[in-house]
Amino acid sequence: MGRLGKTAPWWAWAFLLAALIPSWGCRRGARPATAPAAAEPATPVVTADPGPTNGPDAAPMAPPEEAASPRSRTHPDALGKDYGLLAMGEVATTGPEEEFFRQMTNAKSAEQAFKVIRKDAARWLPFLHRALRSSNREVRIQAAVMLGLLKDRSPETIAAMRDALILDRDPDVRAMVARSFLAIPAQRAVDLLIRSLEADPYEATRANAAWALGESGDRRAVPVLIRALQDEDTFVRLRAVSALMKFRAREAVPGLVACLSDRSPMVRERAHMALKQITGKGLPADEAAWRKALGLGR
Repeated sequence: MGRLGKTAPWWAWAFLLAALIPSWGCRRGARPATAPAAAEPATPVVTADPGPTNGPDAAPMAPPEEAASPRSRTHPDALGKDYGLLAMGEVATTGPEEEFFRQMTNAKSAEQAFKVIRKDAARWLPFLHRALRSSNREVRIQAAVMLGLLKDRSPETIAAMRDALILDRDPDVRAMVARSFLAIPAQRAVDLLIRSLEADPYEATRANAAWALGESGDRRAVPVLIRALQDEDTFVRLRAVSALMKFRAREAVPGLVACLSDRSPMVRERAHMALKQITGKGLPADEAAWRKALGLGR
């Protein structure tokens, strides 16, 4: 899955808040509220292709964890569970591992570390598993990306990624795991991504999970993607529409028709594209016209 390349910036971004209006699917118009901007943290360099990293489909990252209460930004399945992080000496137990650790704290040098690690991946997997629980968040992010790129499907890797996706208290780490996890071909990855899309409180994690599920080809994801058309976050809805278009999911048509009146022009445009592709009809981007043509009620 994907290529090596630079990641998109960790944008401090504005998100929209609105009351859910009952409908078949997408959010209707509402007044946006802007979250306070924050300084950009260091970004990882090595990454699997997460799908679009710029333009309307790019999923931005939110401000640092301190911007909200720990409970509100913690996956509900993690509440009450211990997920101890490891000091550097517990993660890196040899000279080469210490060097990798140092490189993984720096965005520019992380790519160099991966070039060495991938040549003898089996040797370094235990180190990456430990690094995924490092007390240094940048090391955890880099470990998640590298494990995704290596596409290792061993039980140890699946367990480490599963725990990070659910139990890590840092939402940016969970978001990176979500967009890296699907590179590991395992049914369990799809199950966990579905749960993240349904339950994670962090918008970027849900958006990345929706994208990854669209790439999976696993139709078990279709019902939860249809429900995600009502997500409060624009990018989650946009990614859900794109995923449903990839599935050519006819059962999603009523929800996609509702998205033609979404408050976001990006979602409206993508929903129109999806409807034309799924139904083969060339109707204009007008919800009433589609409802009439398809015999859908309000």
